[in-house]
Amino acid sequence: MLKNYFKTAWRTLLKNKVYLFINTIGLSIAIAVSFLMLLWVFDESSMDKFHEKDDQIFLVKRTIPLEEGVLDVYSGISYPLLKTAKEQLPEIEEYITLGRTFEDNLRIKNTDFRAPGAFANAAFFNSFSFPVLVGDINALDEKPEAIAISERLAQRFWGDDWPQKALGSPIHIYDNGDFAVEAVYKNFPAQSSIQNDFYYGFQHHLSQNDWMLEWGNNGMQGAFLLRKDADVAQVAKKTEKLFQENISGEFKEGILIQKFSENYLHNRFDEQAKVAGGRIEYVRIFTLAAIFLLIISCINFINLSTAYATKRSSEIGVRKVVGAKKNMLVGQFFMETSIITSLAFFMGLLISVLLLPSINTFTGKQLAIDITSPQLWIIIFGVFAFTTLLSGAYPSLIISSFKPIEALKGAGKEQKNTISLRKGLVVLQFSLSILLIISALVIQNQIDYVNQKDLGIAKDHIISIHQDQVITEKYQALKSELTASAGIEAVTLVGPSPLATPASSSGVSWPGKTQEQENIEFTLLWTAHNFPSAFDIPLNQGDYYREGSKDTLNLVVNQTAVDIMQLGENPIGKTIQFWGAQRQIIGVLKDFHNRSLYEPIQPTVFLLEPENAGELMIKLDAAQTEEGLASVKTVFEKVLPDTPLHYDFLDEEYAANYRTEMLTATLARYFAMISILLSCLGLFGLATFMAKQRTKEIGIRKVLGASINSITFLISKDFLKLIALAILIASPLAYYFMSQWLDDFAYRINIPVWAFGLAGALTLLVTLMTIGFQAIKSAMANPVNSLRTE
Repeated sequence: MLKNYFKTAWRTLLKNKVYLFINTIGLSIAIAVSFLMLLWVFDESSMDKFHEKDDQIFLVKRTIPLEEGVLDVYSGISYPLLKTAKEQLPEIEEYITLGRTFEDNLRIKNTDFRAPGAFANAAFFNSFSFPVLVGDINALDEKPEAIAISERLAQRFWGDDWPQKALGSPIHIYDNGDFAVEAVYKNFPAQSSIQNDFYYGFQHHLSQNDWMLEWGNNGMQGAFLLRKDADVAQVAKKTEKLFQENISGEFKEGILIQKFSENYLHNRFDEQAKVAGGRIEYVRIFTLAAIFLLIISCINFINLSTAYATKRSSEIGVRKVVGAKKNMLVGQFFMETSIITSLAFFMGLLISVLLLPSINTFTGKQLAIDITSPQLWIIIFGVFAFTTLLSGAYPSLIISSFKPIEALKGAGKEQKNTISLRKGLVVLQFSLSILLIISALVIQNQIDYVNQKDLGIAKDHIISIHQDQVITEKYQALKSELTASAGIEAVTLVGPSPLATPASSSGVSWPGKTQEQENIEFTLLWTAHNFPSAFDIPLNQGDYYREGSKDTLNLVVNQTAVDIMQLGENPIGKTIQFWGAQRQIIGVLKDFHNRSLYEPIQPTVFLLEPENAGELMIKLDAAQTEEGLASVKTVFEKVLPDTPLHYDFLDEEYAANYRTEMLTATLARYFAMISILLSCLGLFGLATFMAKQRTKEIGIRKVLGASINSITFLISKDFLKLIALAILIASPLAYYFMSQWLDDFAYRINIPVWAFGLAGALTLLVTLMTIGFQAIKSAMANPVNSLRTE
């Protein structure tokens, strides 16, 4: 039976090559793109979920009450809270210290490498599934000089002999001192959001930063490993109570506990500290876009199948007369569908394999088609079943339901409900395409706004170099040599990056401060005296710190801080309290964006502490960038010959904050183009079929004097009405979804009206070009041949 089904189906498809070509090509493109996107979606969704103790590991965060009942969520937590909670709460097995990742230069003998690292306690490796290959990871807690490094870093230092040479070897970290390798751990998998190549002990870090012993300091991140039977909500309540018993103030900060593996996708919170988004939004966007493409392609299949069904009415009649049951006919037409989807699936997977390296480069992922992965087969089977059932179910039922008497008479007219459905599907198809086009235009416009927005601070042609102890000691010599060199405009120290400042404190008080303002966090920036001039930040009032001074009595703030403290139009000379000491405001800097555009400008305190800044910033002459970089290299070789030079461009670091958004914008453009291509491919097939159906009518009209233009319009007008309806449906939907997306940005564009006009005009133009070719061809045909054919 199946063999007969297959033979009959294959012969039928070969007789309708246009039908076969359009469906196969359309489906294969949709399957390839959707499959690659679903691979990305699955990879994002599986991040951090590989840990054996995933259900037990929870991040500890703070909720900070602000004015009008608003809660802000911070990931920074205090070390005493983690330690005391472990000691007093039986539900907690371990506390895990999570240091912020930083890049530093590591040296073994005469070999230097730059690698990312952090501090951690042994519980970090004992709780997470990061296997230790050699050595004792508990040495991180027991030996101040202990360091654990990745297998990748060990191979870079000692090659294939690392298992024999690594343990006990000395490593010098330029900004942290001398260590000895006590353990080598397996490289973190690509599905880990943490990617560090070295860890030194938290106790070593604590010995150099005893301020972390204060309950009010939140300069690190942390997590709990809970017992399997622990009630997470109760742990959160007990931890919050413990925290509030040990901090001062009327408006107490709260505690939020979030599953570690959920943080990657769900890291944005609303004003009530409830999860409100994050990368999960992009996972949803790409999942919907992949499904949209499959639906658009399946609509082509359904429309062409039901349209061509009228040509097969006699075949269906004969089959029914000789005894064919409806289920047999359904099976026959599902076989045809399965052949097309199988061909398309094979071509789609082949395209996916060929495009995968480019996709990995584009997305920064390590996606792979692993045939041993059950998840991969779930995706493959899901996509295949979805396309086969969606494409084949309705056409099979329609074709198999033809009445034998009417079919044998050659009644080729379709039922009104079939025609109406086809029109509805065309509208749906183009509505999805137009929705994608408008979304792509709005997303790109927002990204352009982000990249071109005046941040109130210079970011172009500035390089940053991590400030270690050696650079601090040689700063004046470096600055003198650099400023005298070609292609360099300014040199200063600042830290953290002025465009992404994670450090903050609520230890600012002022006359008239209310209880509701008690927990307002002020961003902190450690700078040298020439920071404003180097970054082209104007002073609104007063002066910045004087060169050569060690100013501990005065303070410089930004305009937002002045507004929050309500210091009036002339804040210069007014006294506020900072970390318990009285400080006089001597200057007010104009506001600049010190966070991403997702957040409003933060109140900021600028401190004159160049030795604690963290970054050496060098501003290059825009007209002499190459000369400037060469000068930096020359000066470093002269002043710091033993220190390797590594630098990053500040504007690239800023752009990296929006990497996901830029990826979304680019993919949205591709999705929009492919969706229109697929829609028009189906439209071309329908126009071809309808033109053939109306061959006699067109011939009669030409004999009676109809012009080519009028016949072209006759064939095109029904399609243009459907496209116009699709534009009307898609526009408000696009406005709603894009408004929701833009609401995440504190600084955003207004959705431009021209995006709707451009999307509509582009769709109509492409539609006219698609239909017009077939319409003009039919209109120009010789009416005598047309009538004779009929």
